[in-house]
Amino acid sequence: MKITQVEVFHVHLRKNSGQRPILVRIDTDEGIFGVGEAGMAYGVGGSGAAGMIKDLSRLIIGLDPFDTEFIWEKFFKKTFWGQGGGTVVFSGMSALDMALWDIKGKALGLPLYKLLGGKCRNDLRVYASQIQFGWGLERKPKGIKEEYAEEALKAVAQGYDAVKVDVLALDRNGNKDKIHLEGPLPNSVIQMGVERVKAIREAVGPDVDIIVENHANTDMVSAIQFARAIEEYNIFFYEEINTPLNPKLLQKAKEKINIPIASGERIYTRWGYLPFFADRSIDVIQPDIGSCGGISEFKKIADLAHAYEVTVQAHVAGTGVAEAAALHAEIAIPNFCIHEHHQKTLLPEYVELCVHNYQPVNGRYTAPELPGIGQDFTEVVYKDSDRVLIK
Repeated sequence: MKITQVEVFHVHLRKNSGQRPILVRIDTDEGIFGVGEAGMAYGVGGSGAAGMIKDLSRLIIGLDPFDTEFIWEKFFKKTFWGQGGGTVVFSGMSALDMALWDIKGKALGLPLYKLLGGKCRNDLRVYASQIQFGWGLERKPKGIKEEYAEEALKAVAQGYDAVKVDVLALDRNGNKDKIHLEGPLPNSVIQMGVERVKAIREAVGPDVDIIVENHANTDMVSAIQFARAIEEYNIFFYEEINTPLNPKLLQKAKEKINIPIASGERIYTRWGYLPFFADRSIDVIQPDIGSCGGISEFKKIADLAHAYEVTVQAHVAGTGVAEAAALHAEIAIPNFCIHEHHQKTLLPEYVELCVHNYQPVNGRYTAPELPGIGQDFTEVVYKDSDRVLIK
């Protein structure tokens, strides 16, 4: 089997999210194709992954798609920039690696998780992610504490027993432009965040877990300060509390915080995680399969984490392609923690991009049983994207 062509789809703007997914399809001479997705598809510069996939694709035409280790190493060692790392390079590698694993599963007639070692569990616990934007078919920033409690209750009513929320990113009017979270925090900001956490806890009761997400908008000082203010509300874990660019700062913060620490959506490859493992500064790592290096690298990162007694939650903030890939990868590792079900995956303009709309049932997910990743694009992707074909 040989790779004959690669097509990159930079999907047109999704109306509610304001984002443009980046998808890829790899075709072979046996008529089997695989699909993948780049994690770097939002934020300033998000389009960079589309160009990276295009450039990397030229290196794999004519190769055997089963040779994923060889291809990964070729991307890493023979492109010059691969060993420099970074979001753009590894997102491009990740999307292509994901599609190659999809091909392998389809060619063998097996779901991806069986190629990764089989199931370590029958299903996955799930949390409702980013409820500060609402939990439902509309994406709208929330301001007052009562709205935060209301959105949490919507998730609980659907069977979720865990929710994730950023309680500091938006002011009381739901506006993000006037919030500054570095250095000592004014008491008014602390109280705003505490009131939201308290409102959620009082609404959902003691048995629903609350994850507090900071998106690295806080720094070491403010993250420690806010952690102490919310400890009494029994936080499941405290996520991306400062920049991952200086690992020693997270270690210092962890020494003064009594809540488990999570991070990793902006950390790439096993080399990127090494200093955090060496310091044991992260309790739950969150590699994104669409940017950490793909399926191949996610498995290596998870195995390395296991040696340090660190659990794993894949960061998922993409379409149904990324969602399906994460389900396979997580169900096949022994040190799984919980699965992220992002608010974006509920939006109709995301759902319409994929053939299968995998959604959790009563707060639990099962892995797809179709060959490969078990996902494909709809005609919307083919009609509503900027497309580049590489042969």
